Amino acid sequence: MANFFSASQEEQQEMLLTQWHKFKYALVLFLVLIAVFIGTRDYLQSSSNEKDFLLATLYQQYLDSNDEAVGKMILLDHPNTIYSDFVRLSEAKRNFESGEIDIAIELLQAVKDNNSSDEDFNPLYAAAKIRLGKIYLETREYEKVISLFDDSNELTSTMYELRGDAENKLGRYSSSKTSYMFALQNSTNQTSRALINMKISDLEGEDLD
Repeated sequence: MANFFSASQEEQQEMLLTQWHKFKYALVLFLVLIAVFIGTRDYLQSSSNEKDFLLATLYQQYLDSNDEAVGKMILLDHPNTIYSDFVRLSEAKRNFESGEIDIAIELLQAVKDNNSSDEDFNPLYAAAKIRLGKIYLETREYEKVISLFDDSNELTSTMYELRGDAENKLGRYSSSKTSYMFALQNSTNQTSRALINMKISDLEGEDLD
């Protein structure tokens, strides 16, 4: 076959037609595949955005109505989303206030497990642990409070305070004072600091320095 660039115009046209007849089906198939890929990508992206919008709208409805049924719908249809964890936190409070403590603990434990990480501070993880700690204090399960915060790499002022409360209840006054001091060190709220100072002043026991 003559070189394409050195051929005459008629020869070039003939060569192009020959190549077209030879590869036209493959080329058409390739173009169709590209079109299908682009269409599928756009559809999935659009579908994902629509689902996110509908879920956000449903969660806003839950916030506005405080409807337990809407919350259950979110938990059932979207169990592994951040919205579900927010619902679990809210429903845990509702269940605790109604005396269903075991259900509240189960919901908070789920939030804790879903967000457990050794990396950056996770507010959902922290909120679940703090609320669990408050429940265990209320039910006088003081060892569980201490254990809950022993595995945390970074404790907040509230976590230190809860641990100090549990240690105080168990008569571990020196450890309690240490926890309260760390709580003071990490707190910027004057009201909270005043309360912690009062707890330190009220500590007693022979092992207290």
